[in-house]
Amino acid sequence: MKALILGLILASLVISGCVIFGEQQNVTNDTNVTPPPPPPPPKTPTMSISSPASGDVIMSETDTADVTLMLTTQNLIVKSPGGAAKVGEGHFRITVDDGVPQPVTTKTYLISALGVGEHRVKVELLNNDRTQYSPAISKEVTFTIEKQKPAEYVPQDYTVSISDTAYTPSSLTVKVGDTVTWTNNGARPQTATCFINGAKVFDTQTLGPGKSATITMNEMLECDYYSILFRALTGKIKVESNGTQAG
Repeated sequence: MKALILGLILASLVISGCVIFGEQQNVTNDTNVTPPPPPPPPKTPTMSISSPASGDVIMSETDTADVTLMLTTQNLIVKSPGGAAKVGEGHFRITVDDGVPQPVTTKTYLISALGVGEHRVKVELLNNDRTQYSPAISKEVTFTIEKQKPAEYVPQDYTVSISDTAYTPSSLTVKVGDTVTWTNNGARPQTATCFINGAKVFDTQTLGPGKSATITMNEMLECDYYSILFRALTGKIKVESNGTQAG
């Protein structure tokens, strides 16, 4: 009986030793795991001006134009100035001609009211702490603004019929450069005569029955004209700009 009990005790000790040995072996294996590699360093940003392109000619209907500057970047997070310098972050500094540099935190920037002529825009990439990247990251673009010439105006021809009592049409609106032909379809001589502030602006001279006279309107005006042979015969004409001259 004692031998049986002793055998059971020895067997238990052997089993316990195996379990402990196995646990120790596992612990030893865990300490040999290779740690993950460190993350790669951030890439240096790049920047380019996508619009306008150097040499572009921008047409404007007036003496000034608004130009939208568009930037393209890679490996860059655009942030407002502040904090320590960090590769992969930053903002732009934009200088137009010889003006004051402006901090910009968008990739699209509107340059307002640029006058006719050549312009140069410089864009620099700055760190969060407003210092330049090293080496410096900057781009320049040069473009020209030109005033668009008005389209050539094609003059129009108009006719006015004169009867013994009326001009038809009695009111007419034309543009500078247009021609107006008055034809006397009545039985008595008539004229179409315009005075403004006492100065004669146009006059068909006397037109007998069946006669005509053509006048080219060379300036803007508004006039209540009449026949100097029959003052009750009146008409109205307005001459507007054709878009090719001042005013």
